Amino acid sequence: MIRPINVGETLEYVLKDDKESPTIWILAVLDSIVKSRITDLSTVYKFNPEAPKDSIAETRMDIAEQELQHVRFGLKGFKNFNKTDGAAIPFKTVETVLGNTKYTIVSDETIKFIPKSALSELASKISEENELSGEEEKN
Repeated sequence: MIRPINVGETLEYVLKDDKESPTIWILAVLDSIVKSRITDLSTVYKFNPEAPKDSIAETRMDIAEQELQHVRFGLKGFKNFNKTDGAAIPFKTVETVLGNTKYTIVSDETIKFIPKSALSELASKISEENELSGEEEKN
């Protein structure tokens, strides 16, 4: 049996190497429409007009952009994320439209404070919440 995606559900996550007074990241499960559109938007297709007609277009995944978009759409807040002077980093959002749907996403003003390695780990966790488990794949 395949379990449905818990759209709207959030979970708290701590980065693997964040041991002392860790930041708690509040992550949402991405619905399949958002996840599909992120994949589409981060895929680059190249067509060579001189190639044989039956040749396949060259494709390339922009992984950094895909990770960034997963975090933009999937990060819903955080606790204990502070600047070096102890000041809390504000969690700011903006609205965007993807397809025909309006979404509230994390602003670039907030994302710029997240280290790239942390962003990659958060993106991976957000993405995996939309995948089938090993047991579900066997069925």
